[in-house]
Amino acid sequence: MKTNHTSKPCSRDRESLLATDHATLVDMYLSLEAKIDQLSDSIRDLITQKYGKKNERFEAPGQLLVFPGAEFGSEPPSTPAKAEDKPEAKVRRPGHGRKSIPDHLPRRPIEAPVPAEAERRCPCCDVLRVAVRRILRNSRYGCVPATFFVEDLYDVVYECPNGHGGQLIAEVSEAVKNGKAAPSLMAQVAVSRDVDHMPFNRQVGMYARSGVPLNRSTLSDIHAQLATILLPLYQLMCRILLESRIISTDDTPVKVLDRSKEKNIKTGRKWAYLGDREHPVNVFDYTHGRGRDGPLAFLHGSKAILQGDCFSGNLAICAAMGTVLVACLAHARRYFIKAMLNDKEGCNQALSMFQALYEIERAAKELELSTDEIRMMREEEAVPLLERFHAWLQQQYLIAQPKSMFGKALFYCLNNWNELTQYVKDGELRIDNNHTEREMKYVSMGKRAWLFFGSDAGGRNDTIVSSIISTCRRHGVEPWSYLTDVIPRLAENSSVILEELLPYNWKPKSTEVEPAEIAVSKGAPKAVSA
Repeated sequence: MKTNHTSKPCSRDRESLLATDHATLVDMYLSLEAKIDQLSDSIRDLITQKYGKKNERFEAPGQLLVFPGAEFGSEPPSTPAKAEDKPEAKVRRPGHGRKSIPDHLPRRPIEAPVPAEAERRCPCCDVLRVAVRRILRNSRYGCVPATFFVEDLYDVVYECPNGHGGQLIAEVSEAVKNGKAAPSLMAQVAVSRDVDHMPFNRQVGMYARSGVPLNRSTLSDIHAQLATILLPLYQLMCRILLESRIISTDDTPVKVLDRSKEKNIKTGRKWAYLGDREHPVNVFDYTHGRGRDGPLAFLHGSKAILQGDCFSGNLAICAAMGTVLVACLAHARRYFIKAMLNDKEGCNQALSMFQALYEIERAAKELELSTDEIRMMREEEAVPLLERFHAWLQQQYLIAQPKSMFGKALFYCLNNWNELTQYVKDGELRIDNNHTEREMKYVSMGKRAWLFFGSDAGGRNDTIVSSIISTCRRHGVEPWSYLTDVIPRLAENSSVILEELLPYNWKPKSTEVEPAEIAVSKGAPKAVSA
């Protein structure tokens, strides 16, 4: 028989509560209510993260009046609809039709099969009908799976036809001495992993279907060899980055295999650093943790303005570098998005203000203003809005529950207000750090596929290759063609001008070489396998 062990304690608690004075009971009730709201917010946030929408789109319930004298958060008077008003025709959005087939693709005509002879006979004169014209019914895409081939590397021996002097042996250059992968395959392995997020084990299966037996360890070695070849170019990009006046940064955790740990896994960190317009490079770095020592060592000697989130490590880095941190308004806005279920009315007002600030940036972009004009526009329009927004935040924080989602959003903005408003002082600064976060999304998508780095060395190799590919993406350069051309040029000539091989300076160079004519007369040596 099940006994109730809580009956007596509950009875005693009830008696003690009945003896408690009214003011104490009210305080207890308010405390419990605040705790329940906090737990409810946490549960809603977890459910939203798992099952809810991932976008942060916000549509204001009414148009915000941003001109001087307008009340914050006020709505324009609504105009009653007239009976004779007709609904406007739906405007067709561009890009929502069938795209035309590009002209550069090769064409393969496919004709209808010839009908039987009985069908081709004319019903009037019994003469066979002949084809007179073709009618294009449709054009469709075709595809041929990846094609592999073997490159046989021959060294050519030259001799004097009169038998004088010694031999001259022309050797074929290799990116990796006696390596198993040509530059085209090295580029394919890197692009498949860092662009298409296909881990090595999936690539093994894909290549096996084409009849090429490559092991996962072989592909890992190819990726490491590629990182070694690209290292000089990566080091140049790091030097270019440190010359930037503005550096945008973000980071994400990555799992790293470590047999000395309890679960054979430790947590490393992958950092992204994006240069400004005059230094357009994207560089990644790998560290063992999220401390400030790694970024400080990487940014040593730089006095650039740092743009990122309000992570305490970024503040410490800026203090050590003697520079300022420009915070991301998208991060601050995200807190109010999460707090919508907690305080919809207050969040609507805050998000409407963010919407007005972003509208200023959108207008400046559409007008193609210079950096000085953008700064002046922000001083005239954004600064008054920010001042009113700051006053509203202070007012709301006095009455909000500090531990609620809405209270945390208010505290984040007030605590980092100086960093959040730095962008108005310079027209080259951005209102948010979304351009860096977009690059980190490629890393996050990749983590779901390759899961972890095999070692710290693997993490460093990945940062080298992904830095090159990310910079190619920034400048619209096709990464496979770029790597296939750059790999042999880096390997063949140690004195190559690295600046010419940067993605934004790169010009393709034909690597086709005329084969040497080999004498086949009596006594002349023939080509033999090594």
